[in-house]
Amino acid sequence: MSFFGSGSVWANNSTPTSRHRLLVDLSAAQSAAEGAVVQGTNAKQVRAWTRFQRYLGLIGVISDPYLDNFSQFQRSKILSAFARSLREGQLSDGNTNKTLKSDSIRAALDHISQAFKLADRPDPRLDRDGKPALFLQRQLRGYRTLDPPIKPQVALTASILRQFYLTSISHFDRNLCELFIGAFFFAMRSCEYIQVSGPRKTKLLCLHNIKFIRKKKTVSHTHQDLHKADCVTITFELQKREGKNDMITQHRSSDSLLCPVKIWAKIVKRLISYHSSTKDTTVNTYCFPNGSTHLFTNKELLQRIRKVAASIGKDELGFSPEEIGLHSARSGAAMAMYLAGVPVFTIMLLG
Repeated sequence: MSFFGSGSVWANNSTPTSRHRLLVDLSAAQSAAEGAVVQGTNAKQVRAWTRFQRYLGLIGVISDPYLDNFSQFQRSKILSAFARSLREGQLSDGNTNKTLKSDSIRAALDHISQAFKLADRPDPRLDRDGKPALFLQRQLRGYRTLDPPIKPQVALTASILRQFYLTSISHFDRNLCELFIGAFFFAMRSCEYIQVSGPRKTKLLCLHNIKFIRKKKTVSHTHQDLHKADCVTITFELQKREGKNDMITQHRSSDSLLCPVKIWAKIVKRLISYHSSTKDTTVNTYCFPNGSTHLFTNKELLQRIRKVAASIGKDELGFSPEEIGLHSARSGAAMAMYLAGVPVFTIMLLG
């Protein structure tokens, strides 16, 4: 076992059986570690390391990927130079020379640091005292100062939700709108209720995650008066921040459309009407009249929301359609609750 050293006490006294057992356990541990991050994160780590190796080739130290022949001070300086090259887009695929933002550079340095630590090497971001290198911190702070301002997504208004519903002529658009309204009441992340690009840690909601309560008793999804339930509870099995089985409850309102119970009753009734429906059917499932199924996507939803916003007009809304994103529903829900007098700590629990 080379990672223990050929002259170590364990290596000298271990048996083939004990070495095999260790290899099996290490392999399982590696699988668990890889499962801690989604595929997209792994791809970013590989991309950062590939760019770092490319840079080492440019400065003539490709044979020393972990900078073993350099001091800790020199390692952090090389990382600083690498960050500068990243900033100028000199290592980007396709040689686009596009300036990278400070957050992207910081993330790349984090990935490089992780690669070093996984290889049992010291963190190249640190100085000899084990603290973040001061010049590297100032460099990143300087980049952040020069970055263009972030354009936040505006908070969605109830008027857009109503207009979306009223102008939805096709069953496809109407059902997509209902799903969006349902997500609005729970301030959902888009990956929790609709198909998004790339893998996500968050688990998409299914039929079995939706529960209706009336007079303190669970109401079956097949009950004819499902829409008359007192409240609807949604269980989020796995969220972005690794929260598991978080249960959020919303009570019915007097509004004929903007009511969490009524809208989720519509969604559930539609889903269970599909011939292929099971308790694991995802909430973004749609079945065409010919029997073929489709999963609503974030691009389809965003396109329609912006189209509705354009029909209302910037003068009426106070913002343009381009300022709307799928996160707008999440911030809009928080704003709506705040204006309705919902305590801030309750809004935080919901979100």
